[in-house]
Amino acid sequence: MYLVFTNIHTMKKLVLSIFMISALAVNAQENIIKLNLLGLALGNIGVQYERTLGEHSSLAMGISYLPSRSLPDFVIDEDSTTSLKSMSFSGWTFTPEYRYYFSGKAPQGFYVAPYFRYSTFIVDKVDISYTSTTTNQEVKVPADGSYKATTVGLMLGSQWLLGEHMTLDWWILGVGFGSQEAEITALGDFSQIDIQDIKNELADIDEEIPGSMDYTVTSNSVNIKYDPEMPGFRGFGLCLGYKF
Repeated sequence: MYLVFTNIHTMKKLVLSIFMISALAVNAQENIIKLNLLGLALGNIGVQYERTLGEHSSLAMGISYLPSRSLPDFVIDEDSTTSLKSMSFSGWTFTPEYRYYFSGKAPQGFYVAPYFRYSTFIVDKVDISYTSTTTNQEVKVPADGSYKATTVGLMLGSQWLLGEHMTLDWWILGVGFGSQEAEITALGDFSQIDIQDIKNELADIDEEIPGSMDYTVTSNSVNIKYDPEMPGFRGFGLCLGYKF
């Protein structure tokens, strides 16, 4: 009877110890809500939630929204086509990531972060232009479309604690690889001569730009799909966070 009582008593102590350790582990987890100040300055609204898992690691989820805007000035210049100058786009980006902090004091210090990113954008106010062999004049056909990208990559960054509740997170550099596709569609009433003129114009563009472009031209529509076949770069970020 004494042996049984001892085993039961030991079991209770073991269960209580496990419960206390689990409770301490849960309490040790820290949460941070952040706002990307650099992105906000560029018109992109981005927030991130980060939750520590232990001394070295954490999980984070970022969401950003880009309101409708035109291409930045460094992309277009005086030689750019009217289509690029008038084009606008807007969309969402979702980025879950895992972080490993080398300092062993998560969530502060230098870290490496494998991430997955999904982006989807709406593109509008873009024209498909071609020179008509019948009139020898430029013809513009209004078009709109979308851009989607799925990327797996790696980012380097560093995070500092500013007092008890504030943090500053610097996304230093991120690069990734995956699939990208831009697609635009224009509707109209095209003759056989128009169809050939459009195909000739698109063939010239295809030779000048990097990546691959597929296009289909019919009597009532023009559909273009473009894959730049380039690595994806994750933009710099400077995030101010609240830790709780």
